[in-house]
Amino acid sequence: MPLLEHQIVLGRCLRAAGTDPLASLQGFGLDRAELAELDDLVHSPGFRFTQRGQRSWCEGRTAQIAQLTLSILSTEQRRQLVDDWVDAGGGAAFDPGSEAEAFLEFVAGRLSAPSHAMTVCRMEQATYRATGAALRFTPPDLSLLDQPNAILCAGKGAALVRFFAEPQRLFAAIAAKAPLPPLSDKCFPVLFAPGLPTLFRVADNEEAAIWDEVAGPIAVRLLSRDRFTRSAIEGLFRIGAMDLAPEERSGPSSMYARLA
Repeated sequence: MPLLEHQIVLGRCLRAAGTDPLASLQGFGLDRAELAELDDLVHSPGFRFTQRGQRSWCEGRTAQIAQLTLSILSTEQRRQLVDDWVDAGGGAAFDPGSEAEAFLEFVAGRLSAPSHAMTVCRMEQATYRATGAALRFTPPDLSLLDQPNAILCAGKGAALVRFFAEPQRLFAAIAAKAPLPPLSDKCFPVLFAPGLPTLFRVADNEEAAIWDEVAGPIAVRLLSRDRFTRSAIEGLFRIGAMDLAPEERSGPSSMYARLA
């Protein structure tokens, strides 16, 4: 067996979630001698110790990247989410930012909405996203908004998170390990964007409404002729909360629908 293939096989066995590490080797075309050698290896005390050590590291790393979100879930739910993620191969990605975003998306798919847990999950995800984008962000040229066919979409490093309690009150309850406040009928929108000095701030009603529109995406002229002010559009564009949509992202048919 070539060295590279041997390393890949050992890596597959090391990360195998089931009781039989060799079950993950289908498709490698190993002969009986190679399988026998691997069987001896993966059932050795040293290999099992290494496997337990790596899994513990992956679990700890996963719990750390979503610490706030996991802290408000039950112990059973928290453990199950981490276990399921690591079983699927998570916890060992080279880039912690992309791993965190992916894991938080995984968690969000298992939370009810609206809920404080979903809000905190989306907030942590938005923080990672804005932090990563801020490293390469430069303020855009506002004259780009005057292009005849300019199409706007949500910025890649931006998010709008809606809280269903005053954020300070919610975080105070989390810090004190006290009961969380009841869900309010009123939402408190918080904007995350790479061009903001602290990466986040409270959003006003107009900004929240514009954000909902650019999920489309939508032509700048439709935003301008609607109920939104030019200053609000420019303000969101300047901080990276909105960006020009590439043609391949919107597609001819959907673009036509939003330009009509």
